[in-house]
This record gives sequence, structure tokens and C-alpha cells, in this order.
Amino acid sequence: MKKIIAVLLLTAFYSVSLAQITVPKITASGSSASELKDFVKPPAIGDIGATTSGIVDMLTSKLALPDTQKPKLMDAVGSFLTDKKKITNLADTNPTDYLAKFNPLQKGLFGRMKGIMGVAAFTKMLGLKPSGSNIAGNALSNLFF
Repeated sequence: MKKIIAVLLLTAFYSVSLAQITVPKITASGSSASELKDFVKPPAIGDIGATTSGIVDMLTSKLALPDTQKPKLMDAVGSFLTDKKKITNLADTNPTDYLAKFNPLQKGLFGRMKGIMGVAAFTKMLGLKPSGSNIAGNALSNLFF
């Protein structure tokens, strides 16, 4: 009986840890007006290495992450920013296409980050999402927009 309960608990914890991140949905016919109404133009990335270091340093300090996680986070964030930089020009010309390409990139990054940080730290990281006038000047904006 104890084995059955242990298996059920492990299955439940595993399912919770694989919870999906909700990202804006893009329909086959394009975005609706309400989806584009909430569109936030992504900040310029500039130097990928410096931006990556700034983001990882901020996450490490704000989430009290161990230094052993830093190299993996640097790799995940750096890869994401490299791919994102290739599509940022679409944000000006075609926000629908930008979101269609950005959302899978972000989902992949967030999946990697959740595996590196753990669910609790990842959830706290989501709470750091910049909003309002704080978007342009916050390095974390590069992960969310």
C-alpha cells in the first residue's frame, strides 16, 4: 500500500513540475485585435553577451540561486537571445509573425529554466516580469517580450 501511495505522490509531483507556461495563442488566420492590443514591443537586445550576463546576474541575486546554476542559465538565456535577435525586426513590421516565432522560443527557454532552477525558483522568476513603465529599462524584459 505504501508503494502505491508513493507512486501516486511521485506521479502527482511530476505532473505539477511539468505544468505548462501560458503564452499568447496565435490562430492560423493571425492574431485578433485583442491579442495585438496587449502586444508589447520587445526591447533592443544590443550586445548578447552583456545582456545575458545582466539577466543571469539579476536572476541569481534576486532568486538566491547557487553559482552552480549560472553556467547553465548563461547557456539557456544566451541561446534564447541569439535566436530572438534574429526575429526582433518583425515586431516593427509584423507583430503577428513576431509572436508566432517568439512564443515557441520563450516556451523552450522557460522549460529549460524550470529544469535548471527548479519549480519554486522558476515561479518566483515569473513574478519578476516587468510591467508598465518598467519594461524598457529592465533587462528581464528580454525574456518576456
